[in-house]
Amino acid sequence: MAKASGWPEATVRRFALRHARRGERLAAWSLFPLLLVQFVSGYAILHGRLFGAFLSKPNAFKLHRIVQPLTVMAFVSHGFPWIRRALARHGIRHRVLDILLAAIGGGLVGFAWYLYSRG
Repeated sequence: MAKASGWPEATVRRFALRHARRGERLAAWSLFPLLLVQFVSGYAILHGRLFGAFLSKPNAFKLHRIVQPLTVMAFVSHGFPWIRRALARHGIRHRVLDILLAAIGGGLVGFAWYLYSRG
């Protein structure tokens, strides 16, 4: 069966899956530096004397605030598809589960951006 684009449906699915997996891997690799900055800025907030030489408390707050929603986005983009595949391996597959994971992931990202906007 051909799509309106003229491409066979299987080809379109393979293309979409390949690029979705690339996005997941990019999110996974971005988690390491994001979490590193998250921890360093968090410790700089709590322990200003130790980290004050290279990161002041006000700058640590700003950095932490900026990195927080990006970290949540990377976590959701990497973790939730992994959870979906893990459940599918155990025979737990349902469209409602996919919708639930998408809603929870979207809610987490939205809440992180809300907190960012509130300062």
